[in-house]
Amino acid sequence: MEKKKITNKKFLLTFALLGIFFSFFQPTCGAFTRVTDSGDGCPDWPTCFGSWIPPNDYHAIIEWSHRTSGVLFGIVSIMLVIFSYLVYRKFNSTVKIYTFTLLLIIIVGGIGGAVVLSELNPAIRTVHLAGAQTIAALMVASFISVNITKVKTNKKVRNLALITAFLAIASLLSGAYAVWQGAGSVCYRWPLCDDYFIPRYTNQWIHMAHRIISIGLLLHILRLSIVLIRSKQEQTFVRLGYLMLFVGILQTLIGASIPISEFSVWSRSIHLGLATIVWMVSVSIIMVVNTKKT
Repeated sequence: MEKKKITNKKFLLTFALLGIFFSFFQPTCGAFTRVTDSGDGCPDWPTCFGSWIPPNDYHAIIEWSHRTSGVLFGIVSIMLVIFSYLVYRKFNSTVKIYTFTLLLIIIVGGIGGAVVLSELNPAIRTVHLAGAQTIAALMVASFISVNITKVKTNKKVRNLALITAFLAIASLLSGAYAVWQGAGSVCYRWPLCDDYFIPRYTNQWIHMAHRIISIGLLLHILRLSIVLIRSKQEQTFVRLGYLMLFVGILQTLIGASIPISEFSVWSRSIHLGLATIVWMVSVSIIMVVNTKKT
């Protein structure tokens, strides 16, 4: 019986890690779908041109791949619900969170279908992305609450992490909304929008609002990272600090490279992928510092 429980725990850990991976991969794959203008590669939903297999078309295959990734994510979430229940043998908080996450994945998938059927409505696409990032936060929070070594609560780090997480999701969603509003490439210079110091059009203001939020995010990433790295009594803090610092700086550099690289596909895709990682690391820090040492 004990051997079976250990096996179930190993499966739970494996699927929990897969859940975190898909939490990152799914929105990143969605970003690639977006920047390659493949969002309507399959004009119908859930099929693609009336078939479960996409036609031999570049945009259709990309959109179909994004959908398929979502299905795989759903299967992983089902396994998480099953194995978490087999491990704990009761409907505890971990099982409840994984069950809620599974339901949320189904809802977000449905919203993805609404995106296609609404001809890529910017507001619905933003809600779709917000749902995906909520799923990522839940996956990270569940994994940490069960598997990460507990550390002493630090209010200063917690407050900084909360602000950083808020700015991370605000930066991510504002950037996505700017793109969907057609404001993603209206500012062809960096850090200024164009030859003028003050933006002249509504879309330029939308774009610059995202940059201003991102600057605030970078400042808080730097401050939070320094505080974490200096907390030498807690190695978990130090590791998270270096990770946050590295990802934050890299994301900023990639973001700056977007107009410089003439809005290349790779820079825009990587930028959102790194933004998702910043968001997930911020949630990780919040979970770690809100867990009291026993």
